[in-house]
Amino acid sequence: MAATAREPLETALTRVADDLIALREAVDKIDHGQNALLANGESLSGQIESLSGLIAHMIEVLTPERLEQEGPSIADLLARILTQQSGMILLLRETHAILARLDPAARVAPDAAPANGAGHA
Repeated sequence: MAATAREPLETALTRVADDLIALREAVDKIDHGQNALLANGESLSGQIESLSGLIAHMIEVLTPERLEQEGPSIADLLARILTQQSGMILLLRETHAILARLDPAARVAPDAAPANGAGHA
């Protein structure tokens, strides 16, 4: 009789072991995916900075010089906007990273925030 009582336990333990192996494989895949996203994010950030610089240079070349008395040129204003946007992107990334460290539930994608504005205060 002891053999029949032991069989369900061994079956359950085998199933738990298989589930743990599957979970470990899933965690490894997620970890690999996060590393790839981080590398791609850094690459995209560099490309955005390069494009911002090229656009600012193109604006400088295409807009005529203005006298200092007339205020900043369009090229200066657009260059400032591009610089501010690049800074804002970095700030948003850092804020999201901090929230993810503080609250594991915040580790979802930044654009997956609730539509009604409910979230972290």
